[in-house]
Amino acid sequence: MSNNDDDNEELEEEEKINIIALGNGNVGKTSFIIRYTDSTFQQIYLTTVGIDFKMKFIKLPNQKKLKVCFYDTSGEERFKSIAVNTVRNADGILLLYDITQEKTFEAISDWMVSIKETKGDNFPIILLGSKCDLEEKREVKKEEGEELAKKYNISFYEISNKDGINIEEPCTELINKIIENREKNEVIKEEMKIRKQSVRLRKSVSSKKIEKDSNCNCKK
Repeated sequence: MSNNDDDNEELEEEEKINIIALGNGNVGKTSFIIRYTDSTFQQIYLTTVGIDFKMKFIKLPNQKKLKVCFYDTSGEERFKSIAVNTVRNADGILLLYDITQEKTFEAISDWMVSIKETKGDNFPIILLGSKCDLEEKREVKKEEGEELAKKYNISFYEISNKDGINIEEPCTELINKIIENREKNEVIKEEMKIRKQSVRLRKSVSSKKIEKDSNCNCKK
């Protein structure tokens, strides 16, 4: 999978996916998205108000162009309902906490409840423990993050937006999971379509048989 934006004009078709970044305030959502989309890092960012938007074009192995849209949600309590509503249109979620703030880790369970209520089980989610470069300020052990991810059956990474640690990997995994989900859903839709056609065909054949038998009885 290539991230080369210069190839955009050479690509034949475009697909789009929506990825939502969730988590409490100041856990590094904005920083992570900008690090991934623009390969840059700033020490200070303005607090997100409501929702911000970034996108990145990716070249898929089948030569199609994938437009990845990132929705950066505010972690402030007064904007939480907006963030949760945004999940309805999500294809995948990046769920972040700050390893130097235990309360942001404890909030992950509440975020997961909101996600499951909206999207159900088996939805593509990646759990990210941010600021792993601040080891001396760590309040959440890496093993705790791993256990929580195991509990929810989702993938987990510790990341550093500052040092560029584990920036590409979780996004690549999430995008691949989204694409796999889409392909599975397409197969399921096609199978359902074939089943419906088969049922209609059987009904049609049965109806014709009944009509034929009825005509035969009349002649007798």
